Amino acid sequence: MPAENADRVAEHKKFWNHERSTAPLASFRIGNYFFATHYRAAEKILVKGTKITPDMIDVDSFMEDYERQYNEVKALNQTGFWTAEPYTGIPWMEAFWGCDIIASGESFMAQPLVKEAGELERLVFNMENPWTAKYFEFVTKLNKLSRGRFPVGAPIMRGQGDTVGAMMGQTQFIYALYEEPDIIKRTLGKIVDSFLQIYKEMHRLNTPFLGGSSMGLYHVWAPGESLWFQDDIGALLSPALYREFLLENERRFCGRYAYTMMHLHPSSFHLLDDILSNENLRVLEINKDVGGPSVEQMLPQFRKVLEKKRGLVVWGDLTEEEIRCVFENLGTEGIFFNILLPDFDRAEKINIFLNSLFQNPAG
Repeated sequence: MPAENADRVAEHKKFWNHERSTAPLASFRIGNYFFATHYRAAEKILVKGTKITPDMIDVDSFMEDYERQYNEVKALNQTGFWTAEPYTGIPWMEAFWGCDIIASGESFMAQPLVKEAGELERLVFNMENPWTAKYFEFVTKLNKLSRGRFPVGAPIMRGQGDTVGAMMGQTQFIYALYEEPDIIKRTLGKIVDSFLQIYKEMHRLNTPFLGGSSMGLYHVWAPGESLWFQDDIGALLSPALYREFLLENERRFCGRYAYTMMHLHPSSFHLLDDILSNENLRVLEINKDVGGPSVEQMLPQFRKVLEKKRGLVVWGDLTEEEIRCVFENLGTEGIFFNILLPDFDRAEKINIFLNSLFQNPAG
């Protein structure tokens, strides 16, 4: 292993072990908040109102975009490992289960699949369908493109609640928690089973990277096989409903992997204590959302995550002042920055600043 990579791997292992870092752990994504638009090859399918089918996605045409993004970030000499993932923008889990996928101009939306909870009972997941074939075509061709230069990870895959919410509409989902709880619980379980099948096949197809794997979108390397998920619909649930419908399944699928991460918005902070009760969850990624609380306002939640010996990934268009705020208030143990910036020059300035904090803590 080249010395440069050995140093970066060592810093990632410190992150997982909650040891003091000697260099800032950070990765950068260059572009806007609409990840689907970061790929030039996607322009022809992003036409608003277009129903997207798997045959409309030419995987080969995306390879130039991945190569460009890799080279952009490589020039930064970041400590994080740039990670390729199947085209982010497609609601993959919803597509796997049969939802129609519609372009919105800057992203894609899944159309509800059923009108009432009872119809969920007839849905069966089949690994052999055109959408899973397209997903694994991305995985296979990205591994070939990599040639050991970068890892391949999972894109946004939603979670059990998000997927069922998309299948029937979020309002109907909330009503069904009260009216048809058993059906919803069975369906959530089926979603988790399918999620694990997808991850198992993805890890089988992936070439291990430096002896481990990396989480797509957030580019967090782990010493072994890893899994990440989200359940943004938790923002609509009380803690009691979260515990009844989502938490045990999250424990179950996090228990399948040694390295796990959950994505979280501040709108779900009321669930934080219950989320952290999942002993199989190793890392929490927290968004700095547009219009949401500031980094300084989120310090109590950041601190709570770290005090529970969980890793913390801070995501967003972070400024120098926000990075310094985290650095000065929380130290360096168990913290990873995933920073979204509009262009290379801005990313380079933030990366230089971040490194300067480690070289001169008082500065």
